Formats: sequence, C-alpha cells, structure tokens
Amino acid sequence: MSHVPFDPTVAEFDVSCDAWLATHQKDYAGVHASAVVFLDGPPTSPARILLVQRAATDSMPLKWELPGGAVDPPAADATILDGCARELREETGLMARRVLWRVTEGPAGEPLTVFTNSRGTKIFCKFAFEVEVESQEPIVLDPKEHQAWVWASEEEVVTGMVAATDGGDGLSIPLTAPHIRRITMEAFRLKKEHNAQQ
Repeated sequence: MSHVPFDPTVAEFDVSCDAWLATHQKDYAGVHASAVVFLDGPPTSPARILLVQRAATDSMPLKWELPGGAVDPPAADATILDGCARELREETGLMARRVLWRVTEGPAGEPLTVFTNSRGTKIFCKFAFEVEVESQEPIVLDPKEHQAWVWASEEEVVTGMVAATDGGDGLSIPLTAPHIRRITMEAFRLKKEHNAQQ
C-alpha cells in the first residue's frame, strides 16, 4: 500500500492515518510523522542527526525539531509512512529510500507520543521513524516553515549547542518540546545499538 519501501517492523503504519486511528480506537485530531535522518559516516565516528530550525514567522519561532508534520488524509498520503516521506521531502528536499524503524520516546518513555496544538484545543499523536534517504544533499528548506538546518551530534543535542567549526561562538539549538528531545536521544541509542550489531 505504501509508496515508500519499509522494514517489516513498521508494517503497522502502512495504513492511512484514519485507518490507524479507527483500528486503535483513538479520537485524536490527527496524526503527525517525523523523519529521523542520520548523516552517513563510518560507524566509529559520532552519529549526527538532522535538525531543522522553525522560521521566525511560524509558531514556536526559531526552535529546532526533526523534519515532519501532519499526515494528510488518504487522498494525499496513502499511509502514515507516505506522510513521513512527503513531509521529509517538502521540508528538506530529501527523498526517502526506505523507512527503517520506529523511534519512540525510549524504554522509559510513553509508548505513544501525544501533544496538543499551541492553543491546547486539539490533541494529536506523533510517530517518528528512522529514514534512509537517496542522497543527503542538497538540503532545501521551505522558508515559510524552516530557516536553517544542522547535523547535530548526541553531545550537542544534550548541551543544546552545536560547536562552531570556525572557532566562533557556536549555535544554540533549543528544541520545540521535551518529547522531541526524548525521541532524538532514543534515536541515538538505537543507532548505536544497530551499529554495534553490524
């Protein structure tokens, strides 16, 4: 059903957002999907994850997040996995080659990420997936949504600061929400676990 290839472990999400909500008897206002993309490099080098900075004119201005957004109705996004791939393409220009696995908030976190809109009037659920991409460049942002991007290491996410390559002050990377931090940290943990098995 999905247009993007995927690992069997995420087959549960090879359905429309409406179908997933109905099957799980959830009445959320919608489903969001985020893409976790790691910079290619040797397994021995520190992993780096793609973060994008929200535009100054958008909600949560200048905060950083994983690429992603609302999964559209089935006429636009046949499946949740397709919605993830579409959002990644629209927000960064990167094309998904394969969805590898789901990234949750971690073993100690909630099994389902739930959040409200900025006014607190609607409830949504969010799924994050590690995605392998066709090519990691060029990254092309939609300026209405995002104004900068960075490949951040785990240490940089923990400290909230990306070190400057030119000896300058570095770049502050405040995240949009605590659940984004938990998902990001779990993505690093899963990446290390996967690399250790290779």
